[in-house]
Amino acid sequence: MDAEQKRRAVSKLLADDYSQKILARTYNVPMSAQRLSRSCKIPIAACYRRIHELETVGLISIEDEMEVYKGRRVRMYKCRLRSATIKFTNGRFAVKYHTEENGGGDSLSPGDAVVQVNAG
Repeated sequence: MDAEQKRRAVSKLLADDYSQKILARTYNVPMSAQRLSRSCKIPIAACYRRIHELETVGLISIEDEMEVYKGRRVRMYKCRLRSATIKFTNGRFAVKYHTEENGGGDSLSPGDAVVQVNAG
């Protein structure tokens, strides 16, 4: 995925209702896909798809893996998005977002970007 494709994917995900729910629920506490599906009322297949898309662009990451039953492991996902803004000026949308680095904390990753979307 090149930089432009990533910018467009992030913009699309930030506008998506399911993605917003997943990011909001995992902001403070890591959650499994199954728990996210139930608490956000998202079909499990759609939940896994969104998690994969969010993980691909770096907006969510695996915080932990837990063994739940006889070797079965469950991944716990945590939001890495720290802020996002959408601005409409002179007929153009600009989306700016900041993520934390893999180690956590408040430092911004160097991959932060401004996405500009033209109408039409």
